[in-house]
Amino acid sequence: MSRADPSDPIAVAPSQPPRRGIRAVGWIVWEAIYWGLLRNESFAHASNIAFSILFSLFPFMILVTGIAGFTAGQWGVTDLPAAAEQGTGGIFSVLPEQVAAILKPEISAVLTTSQGRVLTVGGLLLVIIVTGFVESLRMGLNYAYRSYDTRHFLIRRLEGTAFMLIAAIVILGLGFLVVVLPVLWGVLLPHFPDIAPWWNWFNRLPLVLFTLATFMFLLSAHLWLPARHQRLLDVLPGVLVTLTLWFVAGLIFSWYLSHFSGYAKTYAGLGGAIASMLFFYIVGLIFLLGAESNHTIELWRTGTEPTH
Repeated sequence: MSRADPSDPIAVAPSQPPRRGIRAVGWIVWEAIYWGLLRNESFAHASNIAFSILFSLFPFMILVTGIAGFTAGQWGVTDLPAAAEQGTGGIFSVLPEQVAAILKPEISAVLTTSQGRVLTVGGLLLVIIVTGFVESLRMGLNYAYRSYDTRHFLIRRLEGTAFMLIAAIVILGLGFLVVVLPVLWGVLLPHFPDIAPWWNWFNRLPLVLFTLATFMFLLSAHLWLPARHQRLLDVLPGVLVTLTLWFVAGLIFSWYLSHFSGYAKTYAGLGGAIASMLFFYIVGLIFLLGAESNHTIELWRTGTEPTH
């Protein structure tokens, strides 16, 4: 709905977006936050994303270990189950310490008892649950980009399945690197003793790789999930906004949990789950803010007055 009704004799004609300077930056921020997040149902979509993350996180971990177990059985690669454990554990390296401490023991317990049985009817249910997370992202992105998806739901589910299978394989590959890198370091060190001071940097390489994987995941989501054609440069600003704000939000959320633990008294035994849900809610909201930023930048670049 436009903010100016042309049938109203006292309505003021909508102005064009400012073209440069601090006014242009302020206009983009205002449009993305106020008209994007507050007026475009983004808070409701963030709740959907948060629930989908928590609901699909455990099945996704089981899917990764199941693929590792199946592949190890077919190819005789004994390192893959260990790689799956390292890869799924590496996800927690990009989460706030308190949230990781809440989720990691529970996921470890699930992985210990699941035994990697994925290629069953239960495995089909896991895939449906996991692809529900992709659908929540797709719905939020379509709202942010003002797009309407007319593709058949089976096509969307198949796309979501491919999306999550690729993510599982990437995590498995990163986990394999986590297993192999210390071995590689031990082989190289006797031959190149001068690299010993670089161990701390070398030890951070898995975190760098998982951050890069997160960046690629965001790019892929913005490029392929919405029902519209987009270029890399169209989505890059929002992806960078999302990554930056995720980092800042992680620091602030860790500080909050360290200094204010009243949520544990309020929610009793559910305190850990509520803290995780709140963090994922913030993650979802920032994800949508990135998409709204891209949409607003597109309006600014084309000189289009937004309609709300």
